[in-house]
Amino acid sequence: MIFGMFSYLITILIFAGVAVLIEWTFAFKKLKRYTKIIGVIVVIGIVGTLIAEPVALNWRVWAYSPEKSFGIYIFGAAIETLIYVVFISIAISSATLIWSNYEEDKKPLVKTTIDKIKTKFWKRHHK
Repeated sequence: MIFGMFSYLITILIFAGVAVLIEWTFAFKKLKRYTKIIGVIVVIGIVGTLIAEPVALNWRVWAYSPEKSFGIYIFGAAIETLIYVVFISIAISSATLIWSNYEEDKKPLVKTTIDKIKTKFWKRHHK
């Protein structure tokens, strides 16, 4: 129990938070016009979780470790689960929107992303 009650939250921030950070760092201009769509996806994810979570917990499909979470629940869902849903909803919807945007523009996503990374790195280190 390295992180104690912060274990679940730290894991969420490392894995889901980093994904969102990377996507929004490299595609902010494209994604900012889709914030309403991403917001709707987040709300759908939260509502779905608030409906499914009590059922799953009641059926004992899974349980929360009291030592690794804050112990704050909303309709049976741990607050960390809702934070997870927010990050994952943003990450998946952002990735989908980025991908579809590049497909519409007929640009190769991987090559364009690598070029952007090189350009940002070059500008920072060669001023």
